[in-house]
Amino acid sequence: NALNVFAFEDFSVFALLQSSLHHAWSLFNGSKLEDRPRYNVSDCFETFPFPKSMVGLEEIGRKYYDHRSNVQTLREIGLTDLYNLFHSIEILEADVELLRNLHVQMDKAVASVYGWDDIDFDHGFHEAKQGIRFSISEKARRDVIQRLLKLNVERFEEELAEGLHIKTKSARQRKVRRNNIQPGFDFGRVDK
Repeated sequence: NALNVFAFEDFSVFALLQSSLHHAWSLFNGSKLEDRPRYNVSDCFETFPFPKSMVGLEEIGRKYYDHRSNVQTLREIGLTDLYNLFHSIEILEADVELLRNLHVQMDKAVASVYGWDDIDFDHGFHEAKQGIRFSISEKARRDVIQRLLKLNVERFEEELAEGLHIKTKSARQRKVRRNNIQPGFDFGRVDK
């Protein structure tokens, strides 16, 4: 039920969705299940402002995917165990270090397609709700969220100007009309 499958045929989208930029957006917009973040398509994917061009992401996406798959195969582990190694400050083996390095490269490539080469991600081991994680800094995360929110608003305004969003009546307005109740009626007020 909580599984999301994205059926894209290229590694550009893979790089984008695996990046710390999309991760930050997902944590910001997603919900929680108990104390764990939960990715839902309508809040995390559909609202995510994709870059206008993804030229330059294919190669790093493929490199990251191939290396990650090789590490899983050689270590005979799944993604959860792999990312436990990835986030462990004590793991310094070359294959995991290379995966971290590729992730840094991928984040920089994704930022570059947005034109955000000025972001200092400060990749490293940082405190998070889940404990110490290999990630971007909190300052970088806030900067990424702020820029993505601004871009999301700009894109929405462009879509409005193009007539892509039709203003519809809310469910309450439809119900009010259907029941011949005058708009503006205070549903919370009860006259005695």
